[in-house]
Amino acid sequence: MIIWYYHRILPDDGSAAVSTGVFEKQMGYLKKSGYEFIDTEGLKEFFQNPRQKKRKIVMLTFDDGWADNLIWATPILAKFAAKAVIAVNTGLVNENLKVVRNEKNYEIISSKSALELATKKTDFSSFLTWNELAEMKKSGIWDIQAHGNSHLGCYHSFDDIKGFYPENKHWLMEYALGESPFEGAPRAKFISTLCSPRSTLSDEFRDKLRNSRNNAKRLEICRNFENPIKILETEKEFEKRLRDDFSECKRKLRKNLNVETDSLFWTWGQFSDTSIKIALECGFKMLFSTEKSPATEKTDPHMIPRIPAPDKLAEFKLQNICFTNSLLLPIRKVL
Repeated sequence: MIIWYYHRILPDDGSAAVSTGVFEKQMGYLKKSGYEFIDTEGLKEFFQNPRQKKRKIVMLTFDDGWADNLIWATPILAKFAAKAVIAVNTGLVNENLKVVRNEKNYEIISSKSALELATKKTDFSSFLTWNELAEMKKSGIWDIQAHGNSHLGCYHSFDDIKGFYPENKHWLMEYALGESPFEGAPRAKFISTLCSPRSTLSDEFRDKLRNSRNNAKRLEICRNFENPIKILETEKEFEKRLRDDFSECKRKLRKNLNVETDSLFWTWGQFSDTSIKIALECGFKMLFSTEKSPATEKTDPHMIPRIPAPDKLAEFKLQNICFTNSLLLPIRKVL
């Protein structure tokens, strides 16, 4: 079976978004093809009961908690009697707004801008409120699960440099640097802080980049500098932060929605042995990654794969065929 994952559903497609028109066609295709939509309880049955294997089932998941999931995804899901799972990052919930919004009073902001504003804690308007989440729970369509209580990342690798500030920016730069981005700050690979101890640039590496006057020299420094990363946490501090984060996510969902979550969807799909250990200690039973493969009866419930839903119907159909047919395994690798 395929577990698809989405982020945003908007009137027009864009970064991290599938358009309402394409999404409706995708749901229509699945319904017409005879698929039954399941939630996390249905997935547990799939893993536990051999008779479930013969059912034609699919699972839809939505990460983060974008307000457009309520406004545009919900009516389409309702039209096709489809269930879905929303993995809520409780650190992104719009805590102050009380109204339940609709397409007339919701302003669409780009995903990058929305995440940057939320990271700086200045504007959470792109994300769901507790009242809106309560409406989604009441609808019977949505299964509400956990996506952590933070959505942050830090520098991890300089093998693939995307560019340098200010020409190339990223919404995580300020947090990862621990200061406002400086000219020459690298746009490199980030890793979720729910996967790895928090880190930043080493002082010497930072100074060399800051004092370089062209990007060619900065690129050379990134490729050759021996110890570019400074670790900011001990292993015990990392474990405590994870335990606090996961527990706070569960506490908020329990307090505001009366929801007891037992499924955790990793931020960016990234996890480590340590993060798995702490998640299980905190009471999570199923852990979801973004490994691009189908789920089978042999799937480890602590490493459940998901496939990103394409923003084109033809690609969606092709991937659905390839990932549900074991004979097409060679084709999957190029999708």
